[in-house]
Amino acid sequence: MVRFLKAGDKVKITIMFRGREQSRPELGLRLLNKLAEDVGEIGFVESSPKQDGRNMLMVLAPLRKRAAGDRPAEATEVETED
Repeated sequence: MVRFLKAGDKVKITIMFRGREQSRPELGLRLLNKLAEDVGEIGFVESSPKQDGRNMLMVLAPLRKRAAGDRPAEATEVETED
C-alpha cells in the first residue's frame, strides 16, 4: 500500500466481515483509522470508512502529486509569424 501511495496512486482498502464479525463493525472502523494514522505522512483519507453490507471501504490518496514524467504531455502552442 505504501508503495502505491509513494508512486502517486490511490489505494482502496476493503475489510470483509464474516460471521460474528458483522456484529462488531467498530473494530473494523478502529483498524481503518489506525491505518490512516500510520500512512498520514504519505497519504490522506479521501473517502472516510463506510459500511457497505458485509464490507467496510476506505480510499486513501497520496499527499504529493505524481512526478512530472508520469503526467501526459500537454499540447504546446507554437507561434508563427505571417
